[in-house]
Amino acid sequence: SLLARSGIPIPSARVVHSAEEAAAAAGELGYPLVVKALGAAHKTEVGGVRLNLGSADEVSAAVMEMSGLSESFLIEKMVDGVVAELIVGVARDEQFGPYLLVGGGGIMVELMKDSATLLMPTTRERVLHAFGQLKCAPLFSGFRGAPPADLNAAADVILAVAGMVENDPSSIVELDINPLMLLPEGQGVVAADALISLDVKPTSDHAK
Repeated sequence: SLLARSGIPIPSARVVHSAEEAAAAAGELGYPLVVKALGAAHKTEVGGVRLNLGSADEVSAAVMEMSGLSESFLIEKMVDGVVAELIVGVARDEQFGPYLLVGGGGIMVELMKDSATLLMPTTRERVLHAFGQLKCAPLFSGFRGAPPADLNAAADVILAVAGMVENDPSSIVELDINPLMLLPEGQGVVAADALISLDVKPTSDHAK
């Protein structure tokens, strides 16, 4: 929801707390769906993600199977037609402050170590140049007959993340969008998962 408020596309989704709620949400969202255990880091490795679920029974079963990982679950519309995946991150340096990381995303991110750094403020030209420096760059231009990826929409997301940080530099301790799913050119991108750590400052009674 934080990303959506900044104009970053996310899948249609519902948060549920039981298999019964999951089945009801599935009927509202339509299929195929993804179920994720909320609050679990490295969801894929611990069994906290189920993909391509095509019925309320499958969604309910997935939630029951994940009951040991979390008490809340995200029922999310599955994104089809993905051309490539990126990770978009915010990290901090003691001297320079927050900066952006852009790289090849998905489950291979730690193995491939394919990333570029962007200092802030940045520009669309610098973001697009960073895309071209990545090992996964061939995927963006139509690899093996696939359509080219919507790099302008991906750049929009990175600039939106930069704007979030620049508007309140101390509030975002850590941010990782992984994966940012790139659809074919002209069809946009979708932030399919994110980990965000905020420095929430206590407010006084007068401030409330």
